[in-house]
Amino acid sequence: MNQNSNHSEWLVIVNPNAGNGKGKKDWERISTLLKKEGLPFTVKFTERKGHAIIFSLEGIREGFRKIITVGGDGTLNEVVNGVFLNNVCPGTDISLALIPVGTGNDWGRMFGIPLDYEKAIKIIKENKLMLHDAGQISYYDGPMKKERYFINIAGLGFESVVVRRTNYQKDRGNNGKAIYFYNMLMSLLSSKNTKADVIIVGSKIKTDVFSTNMGNGRYSGEG
Repeated sequence: MNQNSNHSEWLVIVNPNAGNGKGKKDWERISTLLKKEGLPFTVKFTERKGHAIIFSLEGIREGFRKIITVGGDGTLNEVVNGVFLNNVCPGTDISLALIPVGTGNDWGRMFGIPLDYEKAIKIIKENKLMLHDAGQISYYDGPMKKERYFINIAGLGFESVVVRRTNYQKDRGNNGKAIYFYNMLMSLLSSKNTKADVIIVGSKIKTDVFSTNMGNGRYSGEG
């Protein structure tokens, strides 16, 4: 495929399970609004965790340089990782937009992206661009060293326990804001400090850590 053929077209990556099924339920309305605003697009629906990363990588290889995520912070994070893991073009060549339908929309909240679909799509139509910093995390999964990128927040310790429990239940069809707050309470009761070495600009601190967050945004945990 000619890699320049899709530069004017949006790749729309939809998480149908986002927002307790809103991604799937509201897609017909969202697609109608995209067409109304004259935004050409190709749509992909995720089916499992990590799918949005794959779709992003494939789309960039096929020539797409503009991506809309229809979902929450998790879907957005996967697309960001696809953008930075690609070896076709620099991340600055990719335009990324959001139509928020997830239970947590912290990144969209920071930029005032409305939950109203028509207003969110009008913002995309205006095509006002800004460069966005990203964070890079290196970590070990067993003996294997891996990398992950984030544009809003990265959490270690307590934060990661809450997210892991919540994702586990979401994968089994349990959604809604109550699930997050329930897991936050249960994790508070069961989590303990972890001994850690914290190195900041060459200074090393040995300490007990309960929760560590690295923020590139204003909001976390649904605001």
